[in-house]
Amino acid sequence: MSVVDHPSAPAALAPIGAGARSLAEVAYERILDAVLDGGFGPGDRLIMDRLAEDLGISRTPVRDALRRMESDGLVEAATKGFVIRMPGAEDVLAMYQAREPVEGWAVRMAATRADEVAESITAALRRLADVSGTTMPGSEAYRANRDFHRTVVEAAGNPVVVDCFDAIWGRGLAALSFAESARHGTTVDVDEHRVLADAVLSGDPDRAEAEMLAHIRRGVGSV
Repeated sequence: MSVVDHPSAPAALAPIGAGARSLAEVAYERILDAVLDGGFGPGDRLIMDRLAEDLGISRTPVRDALRRMESDGLVEAATKGFVIRMPGAEDVLAMYQAREPVEGWAVRMAATRADEVAESITAALRRLADVSGTTMPGSEAYRANRDFHRTVVEAAGNPVVVDCFDAIWGRGLAALSFAESARHGTTVDVDEHRVLADAVLSGDPDRAEAEMLAHIRRGVGSV
């Protein structure tokens, strides 16, 4: 993998103020936002001293954030720091394949509870449309997309399946795949998600599952 120093810190890395959350958690989110917004790309080197200075915090929480990112598969250790990973085709395919049984089953169950879950799914779709209709950064679009899918999974009423969803989407591959799609000009397709929402709210489990699986498989081709 080629390693390049990023010429300057992205605007997302503003100093961290005092708050209830740990500095390491906030640092993780700020660096992740920079990846999703295009400030950092595959192969870019992340230097602890530089990040700590940009964020206005000590090296320790930055180190903790980067180690967590390494565990999540977002970065790899390199000389004098870490580098942003380039998602491999096989890894990305494996992630999308894992989504199929989790989200495919969940959407079937959600369709059987269409009347109960209509409000939450409609609200999630509205938030996704609001973000996609603006010039919001990629981090906002990523979270709105993830939250829509999570709402559908929550609608199945099985907290263990929600945990499975979080495990898949919590891995770095999900964020890196989204960022890579954005780099190639692919954006969140609100109309496609609207079709998916309509399928869930139709109350037809077969239709809902078919739409979800088709949606996931189209996602593989966009990376």
